[in-house]
Amino acid sequence: TPVDIKAIDAEGMVAFAKKEGIDFAVVTPDDPLVLGMADAMEEAGVPAFGPSKKAAQIEGSKVFAKNLMKKYGIPTAKYEVFDDPGKVVEYIERENCFPAVIKADGLALGKGVVIAKNLEEAKGAVHSIMEDKIFGKSGNQVVVEEFLTGKEVSVLAFTDSHTVSPMVSSMDHKRAYDGDRGPNTGGMGAYSPVPFISEDERRFALDNIMKKTAAAMVLEGLPFTGVLYGGLMKTRDGIKVIEFNARFGDPETEVVLPRLKSDIVDIFCAVAAGADTRLEWHDFATLGVVLASKGYPGSYEKGYEITGTEQVD
Repeated sequence: TPVDIKAIDAEGMVAFAKKEGIDFAVVTPDDPLVLGMADAMEEAGVPAFGPSKKAAQIEGSKVFAKNLMKKYGIPTAKYEVFDDPGKVVEYIERENCFPAVIKADGLALGKGVVIAKNLEEAKGAVHSIMEDKIFGKSGNQVVVEEFLTGKEVSVLAFTDSHTVSPMVSSMDHKRAYDGDRGPNTGGMGAYSPVPFISEDERRFALDNIMKKTAAAMVLEGLPFTGVLYGGLMKTRDGIKVIEFNARFGDPETEVVLPRLKSDIVDIFCAVAAGADTRLEWHDFATLGVVLASKGYPGSYEKGYEITGTEQVD
């Protein structure tokens, strides 16, 4: 039953959960997690699936995530952090290495990353993010990192902070328009499984990235429970982390979950209780395509009706 409560309204959500006698809450979007919705539910006596506000920093702050990876030797692109737009531009000019990847520190609906092909694009991105504040406070700091080349793979895993249970692999594509010619988006489609990752690479990603990150969060006093999403890239130098999410990544989830044989409610409850999680999967492949309004991810009109789906086999 849809209920008219904003996703970020923790007080309203908790009041609704108590009034309706909700037994279990599943907090899935990024904003509510980073704002502490799972904590609010737990404090109100409603068991919840999803990381705490402090643990959700792994997605809520690119600076936090990159510093964590550096501290614990988790493979990622080299980077620098800035809070002064002038110093960002100076650094990019000095490095003179393009494309340059510029990321807003905080949440930006999956659109806070600019891959600048030249200095002019880099200057424009820095101005938009840090001075025009197109992503609000998320642009107070930026991360500038080396551009990695290779094939991307998304690895999602259920974790109770100690045990990490990986889901099947998937790959999304971020750029709008055919031929990857458009700007970065929150994701335009995905498929599962990924054919180009070997068993050794899969094991490396699980042991040296996903499990190592969960262990690092425990060592930092920020145990992560819920879904840890690793956006990874297979580079010439091995698999590296592009980003972490503190939740089911979209659109990958749309192709991963249809392959899940196990009952997801059982999994949610087991993760929240710190019990064993055993996952069973279907062996078929899945494909997802995203339809977006013209102009996305920039300014675009909302509310158009989608037609023609009955013609799709």
